[in-house]
Amino acid sequence: MTDDQQHQKERRRKINDVSSPYYLSNSDFPGINISGLVLKGEGNYREWSTAMKNAFRAKRKMGFIDGTIERPEEDIEDLEDWLTVNSMLVGWLMTAVDPTLRTNLTYMESANDLWEDLKTRFAVGDAMRVYELKESIRECQQNGQPITAYFGRLKALWDDYDGYRYIPQCVCQGCTCDLNKKFLKHAEKEKTHDFLLGLDSEAFGVLRSNILSLDDLPPFSRVYQMVTQEERHRNMVKGREEKPEAVAFAVRMASNNAGREEKIKCTYCNKVGHEVENCFKKSGRYPEWWFDNPGRGRGGRGGRTGSGRGRGRPVAHAVQIGEPRDEGQSKVDEKQGVTYAPGFTSEQWKSLLKLGGNCKSSSVEEKLSGPTFEDADWSG
Repeated sequence: MTDDQQHQKERRRKINDVSSPYYLSNSDFPGINISGLVLKGEGNYREWSTAMKNAFRAKRKMGFIDGTIERPEEDIEDLEDWLTVNSMLVGWLMTAVDPTLRTNLTYMESANDLWEDLKTRFAVGDAMRVYELKESIRECQQNGQPITAYFGRLKALWDDYDGYRYIPQCVCQGCTCDLNKKFLKHAEKEKTHDFLLGLDSEAFGVLRSNILSLDDLPPFSRVYQMVTQEERHRNMVKGREEKPEAVAFAVRMASNNAGREEKIKCTYCNKVGHEVENCFKKSGRYPEWWFDNPGRGRGGRGGRTGSGRGRGRPVAHAVQIGEPRDEGQSKVDEKQGVTYAPGFTSEQWKSLLKLGGNCKSSSVEEKLSGPTFEDADWSG
């Protein structure tokens, strides 16, 4: 096999091998956003750059971004392969930038140059960013939120700050000092203090004092568990206390309404509990339930005599419509058990009945008084 053939074989392997940084799948094209995030400026550059670097590493293309895979100068075929991958990366970077920022970017052929240009434009100085993050962590308070929501906000700040935190590396042979483990334990203790100090003092002040008074501060996972247990306990107690308060409130409202009804007095009938606009006596119109109360007839008089079936000889009285103008105008025929209409005497009433035609006074009186308990058609 000649050198040229060997070179072609090596080139095909480099392009088709999925483990090669030169490999591009059929689904790769310049217009996709490989990280899912869009660069919008200084506010999210840190998050965006971290997501982009993670995506480039997953595709084994980070060497093109950081400049470790340099552009070939001699071999034309190798240069074409490099340019193919580089152009794909430039397309991915431009797609991941907000359109309002993209118009201000200078087009660059190298993915490494474009990456460094974006870093220069939007990366905030480490010292300033560390100060901002520490200030945000210090000011992060629960403010009545659930513990899970408060912890989520605080953890986002911690994760951002960890990207700037310097982690010392052990230089001793075999690492017998456990430097890394000690540093991580110290960082966890700082996070525990941040978490406890941001809790609401009214709800968790006592628990916080008890935890901080311990000689050996528990791990953060244990502290978080203790705080969430206290939150569940408080919610349960609060739910029990709200029920008696609701009942007491309802009782107070009922008492207030009852007192208000007692103060209301009708100016027409001089009775309490209603106003003149709702007075049945004045309007002469009574609701159906008014007559369900024993002892009430229409207009507040009359009613039934007797208390049930088979007891004596009860007779239903005639209905009195409206309120009589005076006591002398409402008369009762004791023999027939008939109450005549208000404003008419017995003789006047019978005279009116005669004007009605062939109707007999007795039959009309029977209709007005209704059937007795002994009648076959009694339905009462």
